[in-house]
Amino acid sequence: MSSKILIVDPLTLIGRELTRCLDDAPDLAFEIDYRHTAMDDEVQITELGAQPALVPPLAGPEDIADAGIIVVTTDTETERTRHLEDLLVRHPEIRLVDVGRLSGLAELTTAAVGATAVGSGRSQLRVAYPALVATASVVAAIRSFEPIRGSVAAVDPVSGFGREALEILVEQAGRRMQGGPVDRPIDGHILAFNQVAVDADALTEEAADVIPDVPLAVTRTLTGCFHGHLAHLSIELAEPVDDPELRDAFATALDIVIGEPPISLDSVPDLDHALLTPPQLSPDRRIVAVTVMVDGLRVGGALTAVDILRALTVN
Repeated sequence: MSSKILIVDPLTLIGRELTRCLDDAPDLAFEIDYRHTAMDDEVQITELGAQPALVPPLAGPEDIADAGIIVVTTDTETERTRHLEDLLVRHPEIRLVDVGRLSGLAELTTAAVGATAVGSGRSQLRVAYPALVATASVVAAIRSFEPIRGSVAAVDPVSGFGREALEILVEQAGRRMQGGPVDRPIDGHILAFNQVAVDADALTEEAADVIPDVPLAVTRTLTGCFHGHLAHLSIELAEPVDDPELRDAFATALDIVIGEPPISLDSVPDLDHALLTPPQLSPDRRIVAVTVMVDGLRVGGALTAVDILRALTVN
């Protein structure tokens, strides 16, 4: 099988972040090619990884069928993204990692973090939702205390909808400040100075894929924050635990750091770990509550994609 990695839409926010993360992963020093899904036939000329790069349009499934692994960093569905769907339907053996979490690929891919990619038996994976990647890290850190169930309240920033959504948010804010109508929604919503609770069934299904042994109820809220994913977690344990033991468990986790309140979303851009509030225990010491914040471009984004690529190429 080819050792080439093909990145689809490397000029998106998540695409550029992935390129930077791959530069910092010498063990994944494979040949890299690019395609874009914009609805024009122009070859994009840019610089990626401090090197000049050409990004031709994705003309059809045959353009990318010979890639060893396809990494999708697309944030907008177009006519060209349907070529990816056609490719997976025709060739289910092709290895693909969807970092942009396209809705058109949702039924064809399985949510994963690096650990769940190993032995999953699936070749078509998508990077799990940032709040769930962070939740998986928290659950792993307290695994010795036997977590049995819990809940996740995920809060999403506007950056999850791509670069254009950030510009629309500024426009929405200006219109609302002036008392005028908002002409352009973000995923159908007005998010400036607002929060919107949305359906979370898909995230509940993802949670079952990523953390199958700990049942989780999941809610999802969209907010007008620019950047940074946040989640409020509540995990029930089989037996009571003491606060020092809990803090020691989190302190040994390499992908978690406990901060000192107050903790702001402004703290998380460019962090490669989850930032936690100090854990709070219920009176019976069996329920652990924390708020976790992550840079979704990295945790649950590019860094998680790199972990999945390692799992796919080592195994």
